[in-house]
Amino acid sequence: MRSTTTSVCGYCSTGCGLNIHLGPEGAVSLTPDPTYPVNRGTACPKGWEALTVLDAPDRGTVPLLLDRKSGKRSEISWARAIGIMVEKFSDLREREGAESAAFLSTGQIPTEEMFLLGSLWKFGLGFLHADSNTRQCMATAHVAYKQSFGYDAPPFCYEDFEESDVLVFVGANPCIAHPILWERVMRNKRHPLIVVVDPRMTETAQTAGLHVQLAPKSDLALLYAVLREVLDRGWVDRAFVEASTTGFEALREFLVSIDVEATRTSAGISVEVFEAFVQCFRPGRRVSCWWTMGVNQSHEAVRTAQALINLCLVTGNIGKPGTGPNSITGQANAMGSRLYSNTSSLVGGRDFQNPGHRAEVARILGLDESSIPTSSGMAYDQILDSAVDGKIKALWVVATNPAHTWIGSGTFQRVREKLEFLVVQDMYWNTETAQMADLYLLAAGWGRRKEPRSIPSVASA
Repeated sequence: MRSTTTSVCGYCSTGCGLNIHLGPEGAVSLTPDPTYPVNRGTACPKGWEALTVLDAPDRGTVPLLLDRKSGKRSEISWARAIGIMVEKFSDLREREGAESAAFLSTGQIPTEEMFLLGSLWKFGLGFLHADSNTRQCMATAHVAYKQSFGYDAPPFCYEDFEESDVLVFVGANPCIAHPILWERVMRNKRHPLIVVVDPRMTETAQTAGLHVQLAPKSDLALLYAVLREVLDRGWVDRAFVEASTTGFEALREFLVSIDVEATRTSAGISVEVFEAFVQCFRPGRRVSCWWTMGVNQSHEAVRTAQALINLCLVTGNIGKPGTGPNSITGQANAMGSRLYSNTSSLVGGRDFQNPGHRAEVARILGLDESSIPTSSGMAYDQILDSAVDGKIKALWVVATNPAHTWIGSGTFQRVREKLEFLVVQDMYWNTETAQMADLYLLAAGWGRRKEPRSIPSVASA
């Protein structure tokens, strides 16, 4: 007898609904959910393969403990694994203090797990330092939103893709990277102008009505030039600016210093292309600006994101259908990582440095306020640097693989050589980081097709 249940795809941040078809041994196949409002019955290749990872032959099945003398790893029970972990971290906390260990996490685990991890680490175990690999891609958007709005939250919904008159994609290639969202663009019945600001001729640029193929690292200056033109031409939504913003006059004074012609020339775009780009922001059009890693991991990324935010604010393109300065996320739960893991902010978007916020979190969680840190601690790169320097003596790495992904060849190997204790918690026992672990803890995937296979005997890398 077969039945069907529903789930949400965990590959990326889009959040597509899936129907999971069950047989006697568990999930046997899947189909996109035609009633789910995100994907409306469609799936990208990753979604169609969502079951594959659950039956991967290298899935972890038991905790593994490394004997450093012999270099061999052996299977141990969960009870012993947790006991070792608690003993090691408790001893380190007592000997070296709150700044002697850190966890490194990811946007690949659910919000509830983010919350539990961050709360356990900082409020329970009493350590300070923690961060996520989402800092590598989303920290700049986080800072831009927080400085502009006071809160880290993109102000869009998926319907905006279908309700814009102009969609400006900056350093983004949604045609390939976010195909389900791109289908929403293709369903836009307003015959929108698609604008791509990117040095590359991407797949999205090939479909665009306007490709602003600017020189690398010139995007911030170019956006300032567009802002100046918008102000000089009087295309400002005065009512919105006066009612809902601050700092407009300071922005105007700053933009006086921008030489529009010199900026256009250094960006390597023609007069015609620049004028067409400026015309996107003329009054009477619904304009939405979208960016991903081409902005977030770029030169002066926070200010570039804020320039896009300011373009939307001064023209009133926010809070209405088809508008907004909108950062698109890649990882499945980058937002949950930022808001609920006690890394870039205190849980729920609160501020570590705000006494009222600390008191609120303590009250809601039933904790003594003294257990709430007054600062967020070190960032990802600082944690690794401190480990190399011998200040961070233990790491708990959760659902990420910094030995493979972190910048600088060999960086994590140097980290590993200095650590007293490395715990890696991952679905797979053979990632580069898991192979370095003193203690490997297996992790569940988003679902389970059947009982995982037993793993072959393994030795330390």
